[in-house]
Amino acid sequence: MAIGVPSSRILMSISQISLVALWLANGHLKQKWQAFIHNKAALLLVSLFLVHALGLVYSTDLAYALKDLKTKVPILIVPLIFVGFPKINSSQFEKLMYLFIGAVIFVSFYVSIKHIRTHEEIRHIISREFISHIRFSLSVNLALFYLIFLRSNPKNRGVLDIFSLLTFFWLLFFLFYLEAFTGVVVFIVLFFSVLSYMIFKSKTMWKRWLYLGIMVLGIGGVATFLTQFYMENTQKQDLDQSSLGKTTSNGGSYYHNLNSPTENGKYIEIYLCEPELKLAWEKRSILPYDGLDYKNQVLKFTLFRYMTSKDLKKDNEGLNQLTLQDIKNVENGIANVHYTQGIGIESRLMKILFEYENYIRTANPSGHSVMQRVEYWRTASFIIKKHFWFGVGTGDMNLAFQNQYEEMDSKLDKESRLRTHNQYLSIWVGLGLIGLLWFVFVLIYPPLKLHAFGNIYYFIFFVAFIVSMFTEDTIETQAGLTFYVFFNSLYLFLYNRPDDLIFQVKEYDKPETSLK
Repeated sequence: MAIGVPSSRILMSISQISLVALWLANGHLKQKWQAFIHNKAALLLVSLFLVHALGLVYSTDLAYALKDLKTKVPILIVPLIFVGFPKINSSQFEKLMYLFIGAVIFVSFYVSIKHIRTHEEIRHIISREFISHIRFSLSVNLALFYLIFLRSNPKNRGVLDIFSLLTFFWLLFFLFYLEAFTGVVVFIVLFFSVLSYMIFKSKTMWKRWLYLGIMVLGIGGVATFLTQFYMENTQKQDLDQSSLGKTTSNGGSYYHNLNSPTENGKYIEIYLCEPELKLAWEKRSILPYDGLDYKNQVLKFTLFRYMTSKDLKKDNEGLNQLTLQDIKNVENGIANVHYTQGIGIESRLMKILFEYENYIRTANPSGHSVMQRVEYWRTASFIIKKHFWFGVGTGDMNLAFQNQYEEMDSKLDKESRLRTHNQYLSIWVGLGLIGLLWFVFVLIYPPLKLHAFGNIYYFIFFVAFIVSMFTEDTIETQAGLTFYVFFNSLYLFLYNRPDDLIFQVKEYDKPETSLK
């Protein structure tokens, strides 16, 4: 299961079936059942399934409801199984985590090699051949921070130091290159959360000051980067229509529109001569100027944006300054030369800025993932107002969203009219405020009661999970739900070790010595 969570839906299913078979074959079923029904934390986790089942009562679309419940079956199975297994020790836990990290490394290398060979976007390769790239980014985050604390165990020093260091920097680079916005946000929140945790747990003053200093520098660095990035990419050119050139070097007429959207602060529709541009483009590409690029975007608009990002006039002369690689980039739907340069997070932020400007200007978020989420959340808010306390029911969420999109005359494309992409809002829409409060209670009470937050590994998992649910319907998919029930059940029932080894060496982890 540790291997399947970051890599394969099939492995997730096979591992759960295997665990059930092992649980049954091991016998002592009566004792296991008694252990389960007397474990309040396990019963609370299972109650999430029962609450969703209760939502069937006032659902009209039973087929959709049953499909949703089928996805949530692991909530029933995994806690029951894990409660019936003996607890694992530190050595077994570390081996399990290295299997998990190994699977993350394998996937990252595989998709990177394929990306280099095919030039296909990494996120598309992951989502097609493994799991959602967003779910995978959560596993990358866990692997990154787990590497730090696994290495902190004195038993893991030596050769593993070099391996862990190289792996850490590789996965960190991969996470940012992946351009999974949720994954990057989770990393930033985790970074500062873990530092806060270390400040609280450290027993020496100099370490507290060290962690506090790192935190201050980190916050300052992030704030400086974001401020500078925003200023560089949003400050519009100060132009006057009368000062702009009238004709191209070939005598063609320029079109200037100072009300057009901008690319990195530069107006897209200035110094535009379409007759020249079309003729020059079709001499260099097999794709028609008035057709679509390979991302099914209007090609000429991709070309306008790309040439603007290179500060080229959109005429015959400007087009001929594009390299062969530039032509391929435009054909592949890359609308800004900066998207091909530097680390992925910079290009992702540029895309978000363009999405935001386009949304403000047109109120149409179609094709822009971040602004589509804003539209999803806005739609959810209208549904919540109508069904505040008990929601629309487990099976009617999709129907409620489609009806609300029509009612508010949303400009969102039909194929993009999805659900909330926010787990908290999703629960509220489906099960109402009552369901949401119960969901939050089930998330927080068991680890508090079992003192699981004293385990740094659980703390890392928990922060990553709750942050991811602000921008994703994390437990509405097999990969996201399995991620939650596996790690949550692992730490609550099999490896609940408060004040983990990073903070002190436990007696049971010391080498055994014979008595003289």
